[in-house]
Amino acid sequence: MASKKAPKEEPPPEEPAVPIELEGTGKFYYPTGATYEGQWKLLNPPLPPPVEDPKEAKKKKAKDEPPPPPPEPPKRVRHGQGVYREGDYVYEGEWFEDLMQGTGTFTYASGSAYSGEWRNNKYHGKGTYSWPDGRQYDGMWEEGRMQGLGVYRDASGHRWEGQFFNGSGPGLTCQL
Repeated sequence: MASKKAPKEEPPPEEPAVPIELEGTGKFYYPTGATYEGQWKLLNPPLPPPVEDPKEAKKKKAKDEPPPPPPEPPKRVRHGQGVYREGDYVYEGEWFEDLMQGTGTFTYASGSAYSGEWRNNKYHGKGTYSWPDGRQYDGMWEEGRMQGLGVYRDASGHRWEGQFFNGSGPGLTCQL
């Protein structure tokens, strides 16, 4: 009796890869109860496995090298225009890779608000900070502090203009 050879099975056809969204719009919910609604992007998208030359693979195995560390997992981050709310705190403006960066307005629970330029989650550039009692600073900011030319109006309406340094205003002149 002759043995029959089993027909050679062909591998199943590869299913087309599901495209990974690298950016989009949506709503994020945080464990603290905060929300973000707006644009996002995907950091560290998964890469296809590298095509390796068999000769190179043998050389690597011979060297007994430890495997490379695993890649950082993909993460969706706030990026573009959006609104972040946490309780009575609201930021509406631009984001860059999960940081407030560009222009935007942050309103505090107290009623105070900053509207202007941001860099790395700090007031940086031209901006205006207003207090609920009527005080206001309009001018330059650096790393979250009043720095450079600016105008401060006190609660009585007096206007102080001049050079601010590290959050305070030496050499200001009162303009009644």
